[in-house]
Amino acid sequence: MAGFSYQTVWRLAGPNIVSNILMVSISFAHLWIVAPLGQEMSAAVVAGGRVHFLLMAAAMALSVATTAVVARAWGADDTNEASASTASSLALAVMISIVLGTATYFAAPYLVRMFSLDGLTASLAVDYIQPAALLNMVFALMLTIATAFRAIGDVIRPLRYIAVGAGAAILFSYALVRGAFGAPEIGIAGIPWGTAAGQALIVLWFMMNWLRGKYVFRPHISGALERQRIGQLVKIGAPAAIEQVLIQMSFLLFMMLISGYGTAAFAAYGIGITILSITIVVGLGFGTASATLSGQLIGAEKHDEAVASGWAAMRLAMVGMCGLAFITYAFKTPLANILSADPVVRADTEYFILILALIQPLMAIEFAIGGALRGAGDTRYPLFVTFCGMIVGRLSVGFMVQALGGPVEAMYAVIIGDYAIKAALLVLRFRKIDWREMELHPHAPIALQSVAGISRGPVRSFFGRRLNQSGSEENQP
Repeated sequence: MAGFSYQTVWRLAGPNIVSNILMVSISFAHLWIVAPLGQEMSAAVVAGGRVHFLLMAAAMALSVATTAVVARAWGADDTNEASASTASSLALAVMISIVLGTATYFAAPYLVRMFSLDGLTASLAVDYIQPAALLNMVFALMLTIATAFRAIGDVIRPLRYIAVGAGAAILFSYALVRGAFGAPEIGIAGIPWGTAAGQALIVLWFMMNWLRGKYVFRPHISGALERQRIGQLVKIGAPAAIEQVLIQMSFLLFMMLISGYGTAAFAAYGIGITILSITIVVGLGFGTASATLSGQLIGAEKHDEAVASGWAAMRLAMVGMCGLAFITYAFKTPLANILSADPVVRADTEYFILILALIQPLMAIEFAIGGALRGAGDTRYPLFVTFCGMIVGRLSVGFMVQALGGPVEAMYAVIIGDYAIKAALLVLRFRKIDWREMELHPHAPIALQSVAGISRGPVRSFFGRRLNQSGSEENQP
């Protein structure tokens, strides 16, 4: 049992971890690109990136809905519906990006005020946010494309797409910020322009081959705006969007507390979060695997195996995340030196890396056990846990530290309480939940209806082999 669970969890988590690390490398490279240009530039990238994350949250919520509807159609051997749902998701990604991007473009000067930045840093942040807001459509389309392929079990193609897109995005961003390779030097605005240019290569490649009928997804353009299908995507994605907005707003409030300690502390926090994102993507990979296995095994009435897979995912996540945390802490000084030229920022970054290393076991529990609960259909409790951790463990204590005039080191350490609360509540729920009742949970994932019959499909197609409607493997361009 245990051997099966560990092997299956890893096979599901591996490619997504690699894909996520490649995506995180873009943010890491952004800080490296602007590091020699001063702490104001670094802080502006941090602030602008946080606002951009709010826009990305909408695309991430749409990816939840895309996974549900495309996976259900694929599991039902309905390739036409899977194709139409993919087309609808792409259309919705464009519409959402236009509306939110336009609003963010004009609101950028007001959004930057939340961070209490000095005049130069605030101006640079606006220069970052405005093009990023308008160009977020490219990211939304790329994420939707990758999600649709993953929903049918093809995880290798998204990995290839992301690898090429990330490499091009970093190269183009460097060229535009620094004026290298004959490109015009446009400063901090080169970050969003370069990133979008790199990701646009993948979107254009997909669109060209999609319209030519090269993929299993057929270009159902006429049904892309079908009201019922769009409504289904919105209905499924709305709760996920609300959760993402709540999380991002909480992060924004905490960054406002950090900004009260000055530009150096703010920049160090942003650098530390970027470093943390490397371990976060490992946790996300195991969380996705845990959710998939939990939902499939409960749908197949294998309740004991569902529990075992959740604990297995948690243990593997702990090993992976703690291993990366140890390496990161061992190289904290070189990392701080690479990502900042300011001695104060470097010192604060090294301390924050210590805090991040300490919370890795707690984060592993959040990702793996939270994923298992969501896969089983228990989606409300993880949202409650997130609220408790952020409000009680982080923001409430953070405001107390600020009121008492505590040092920035104490403010950084506040996040330990956040993750400790979440880990404790999740383990308590996971140990006491009645798994046999989860099959009848009113919020069970939509794809559970047919999962018992195709439970081996995602694992077998993991290395790029795709199953056709008859259940046999077929090779696609």
